[in-house]
Amino acid sequence: MVNLTVGEITRAVNGKLLCGDPDTVISYISIDSRDIQENTLFTPIIGERVDAHKFIGQVFEAGAKGTFTSHGEIIDETKPHILVEDTQKALGDLAVYYRSKFPVPVVGITGSVGKTSTKEMIAAALSVKYQVLKTAGNQNSNIGVPLTLFRLGPEHEMAVVEMGISDFGEMDELVRFASPKTAVVTNIGVAHIGILKSQENIMREKLKIAKDFGPGQSLYLNGNDPMLKEAARDYPENARLFGHETQGISGDLEYYAKDIYIRDGMQHFTFVWPEGENPVVLRQLGLHNVNNGVVAMAIAMEYGIEPEKAAEGLLAYEGVPMRQQINHLKNGIKVIDDTYNASPDSIKSGITVLGILDNPGRKIAVLADVLELGDMSWQCHYDTGCFIAGTHVDEVVTIGQEMKALVQGINDNNPHIVTHNFSDNAQAQAYLQDLVRPGDALLVKGSRGMHQEENVAFLKKIFG
Repeated sequence: MVNLTVGEITRAVNGKLLCGDPDTVISYISIDSRDIQENTLFTPIIGERVDAHKFIGQVFEAGAKGTFTSHGEIIDETKPHILVEDTQKALGDLAVYYRSKFPVPVVGITGSVGKTSTKEMIAAALSVKYQVLKTAGNQNSNIGVPLTLFRLGPEHEMAVVEMGISDFGEMDELVRFASPKTAVVTNIGVAHIGILKSQENIMREKLKIAKDFGPGQSLYLNGNDPMLKEAARDYPENARLFGHETQGISGDLEYYAKDIYIRDGMQHFTFVWPEGENPVVLRQLGLHNVNNGVVAMAIAMEYGIEPEKAAEGLLAYEGVPMRQQINHLKNGIKVIDDTYNASPDSIKSGITVLGILDNPGRKIAVLADVLELGDMSWQCHYDTGCFIAGTHVDEVVTIGQEMKALVQGINDNNPHIVTHNFSDNAQAQAYLQDLVRPGDALLVKGSRGMHQEENVAFLKKIFG
């Protein structure tokens, strides 16, 4: 509940009140005409396809108290209309003003993959001591971050904010909104490389999360990522390397996991920091989740939480829907639902989790196109196929045109892995119905636009 007056909002965004009472109290900011709560100020975003100004009349009928507008048209002169040059910029400017009212430390999280899981684990560890606001879902964009910040209230003692970018300059804005005190970069992959053109550009943009950092502010970098390990040298006062041992060697890692193993479907490791170590158990599998747990433990300790208590918070964390959730079906069949979204790097982490599942049957990957890779799409899919060729996956079922490159990458490097490519989910489902046997484990993953949740629902219906 933001609890701001229209006059205060108008001044904060350098706008002009065209009509309505400046003393009108606003409690909620919405960009969605279907999400109108009590005392809502509507922010009509002009998108590529739709200009939401056309919904202003509709939101007033639904009970909205006021609106931003960049068109200057008055729909209802009894309701406040705040004229601004750009409604999206006004949303951000208002977030900056509102954030300034709450001097709580913000932990900012960015990276090519793993932002949401890392955010959830850090929040789980911090929540054993603090009232923590965290990003809802993946509201991590230059629209989502302001909406997250508007949920700050006097009860909150900390905030954990996911900060995702897809273009040059976006991180500068996210930092302006959130003003993080502590930052995490999970990895540097190829997500959005179609726009940012190279991994070097991706890293440079993401590292802007710490561009205003001074002495005493921590920038946690994944030391298992070669690019971030190298980049740490540019932040001698801020960088803290985290990760897991490789072949018993921790290298330059300040916080790391050792003695990693799986028991009873749970991930166990020993968390090590410069002054000691502590056992940690996670409900999530995979080395990437071990790294997430390590940085969550490190940040919790930075904010005065005993490692034993932080580990209790991590054990209680059950995971995020559609992100490597393991479904146990009949006859020992297991389905990893990792359908929220996909990138080449997250497919690799999903394949790794599939490989360590303790099932007696085959390992089957059901993969759909990774979108938004631009001119790099064929190469990225092919390289992912080459990675899969070096694993113990038995069969790969793919959906979509782009996945043909992934299939080629597998076939060129490991002809023993069975591959099939289908044009749509219906064709893949018809094949899966006859393919799956007791004891099999399946990973289902693809970009959001490929609707792979449909395949998870099908498998649960047929074999659940």
